[in-house]
Amino acid sequence: MKHITLTRPSQNTWQISLSSPPDNRLTPELLSELSNALDKVEHEWRQVGGGKPHPKGREKLEGKGGGALVITSESEKFFSNGLDWERSIKIKNFFEEIFDPVTWRLLTFPLFTIAAINGHAFAGGMILALCCDYRIITSGKGFLCMNEIQFGSPLPNSFNALLSLRIPNPQQHRDTLLARRWTQQELLSMGLVDEVVEPEQVKGRAVEVGQKEGGKIASGAWGAIKRGAYHQVLEYSKSYRTLNLPPQEEKEFYERVGKDFGKAKL
Repeated sequence: MKHITLTRPSQNTWQISLSSPPDNRLTPELLSELSNALDKVEHEWRQVGGGKPHPKGREKLEGKGGGALVITSESEKFFSNGLDWERSIKIKNFFEEIFDPVTWRLLTFPLFTIAAINGHAFAGGMILALCCDYRIITSGKGFLCMNEIQFGSPLPNSFNALLSLRIPNPQQHRDTLLARRWTQQELLSMGLVDEVVEPEQVKGRAVEVGQKEGGKIASGAWGAIKRGAYHQVLEYSKSYRTLNLPPQEEKEFYERVGKDFGKAKL
C-alpha cells in the first residue's frame, strides 16, 4: 500500500498509519487503501479467534480473541488535513459512495478503535478521529477543527449527523461549525478526547489502551452495538440530500426575490 502502513505492535493490537505526505489528505486512493487495511485487520483478528463468544469470559484471555486498532499518522504535524476538496466535489456522490462507507466501517468496526492524534486533524481528518472509540491527542501541535466555512463548503450529511452525536452541547456545536480550533485541554473538557499526552507518548499510550480495552470485544458484539448506536450517521448519508455550495445559495436567493430586488422602492 502506498498511503497506508499496517503494523501489529502487540499480540492483540493492530496499527494503521496514514502515510500520504505532506498532510495526509483523504484522497480516494488513501480511502481505498484504508478500507482494504480494515478488512485485513478484521480478517487477521477473526483468524486468531476474534468474534467468538466464550462462556468463561474472554475479556480475561490475553490474545485469545481480543482486539484493538490504532489509527495514527506518520506525519509529525498532521493527523490528517482533511479532503482534497476541489477534487472531491467533482466526483458524483463522493461522500455517499466513497468517503462515508469507509468512515462508517471505522465507526462500527468490531475491534476497539483508538485515534492516536499526533498532529492537527482538520475537517475530514477530525471526522476520521471522531469515528474512533477512544482518542488520545498530543500535547504539542494538535488542533481539532471543522474549517469548511473558511473555504465555502457546506458540511456533508454524514458529518452533520456525527458532529451532532459527538458534540451535544449547543454552544460547542455552534462554535465547531464556525471553525473554532479546539485546543487539547478544551477537547478534554468537552469529552472529544480521552487523554492528552506528550508527543513521544501518543502512539505507545494508544497501544497500551488497546491492550487493556481490546479484550472486552472478543465476543464479536461490539460492531453490532455501534451500528445500533450510530445508525443516524448512516441514515443521513443515504439520504443523498443535495448540498448547496455558495453559488447555488446565491442563485436560489435571486430566484426567490428577483434580480431587481435592490431597485425596488420600499
